[in-house]
Amino acid sequence: MKNLLYISFLIILVLSCKNSKDIGFSEENTVITDMVSTETISEFKADTLTKISEPFALNKMLCYWEHFFVIYDYGFADITMKLKDYKTKEILLKIEYSPKYIEYYNYKSESYFDTINKKHFKDFNFDGYKDFYIYYYGSMPMTSATGIYFFDVQTKTFVSKTDADGEDLSDTNIDEIDSLNRILTTSSFDMERVYRRKHHFAKNGKIKFSEYITESTIEISDTLYDIIDYSKIINGEKIERRIDTLKWD
Repeated sequence: MKNLLYISFLIILVLSCKNSKDIGFSEENTVITDMVSTETISEFKADTLTKISEPFALNKMLCYWEHFFVIYDYGFADITMKLKDYKTKEILLKIEYSPKYIEYYNYKSESYFDTINKKHFKDFNFDGYKDFYIYYYGSMPMTSATGIYFFDVQTKTFVSKTDADGEDLSDTNIDEIDSLNRILTTSSFDMERVYRRKHHFAKNGKIKFSEYITESTIEISDTLYDIIDYSKIINGEKIERRIDTLKWD
């Protein structure tokens, strides 16, 4: 009887060892494999392109554009714009720009440079010469800016200029170009106020005076009021100042 029990125990032991091998519990198969991904992260790729325009007449000169593009594979580009004198090859204007909407600068179009000239040149100081402007997108509208570069008749280049108070004439927005009265109105804003500037020009393109208008709204005892702070400046001197308060109906 004891022999029979012993033999039965041996049979069970052998079968249990065999089953453990069949279901993969050997020492070799129980090694844990490192599952960290070895996939490489793709890098952004960029290509470059240079486009040169045909010569064209601008401000009684013969000029041409040279645009250099850095084109990224995710659909955006950086542009370096150089406006050059056709005869001397001197740079009249250089702008480095990263457009928010690359489709606005379709470098593949045959009319690319014609579109640039129509879009970016206007006479802002009413002296008969075209100036250059471009919109720089910020992280939000209030941090964006319209850069204005005025044509300097003496140097034949495009430069930034200041107003009657020494402030750059560039601003966030261009509200109105009043050619009849030779007034350029620009504006900017923050969370509390709107700032308007009206620049009055003489026939030679020089500023005669500037008007600064700051508009804000306050609430007093459940009633809203518009506060308008007005200043008139000539040659850096504030010659007039008033504050108007308008009650909302």
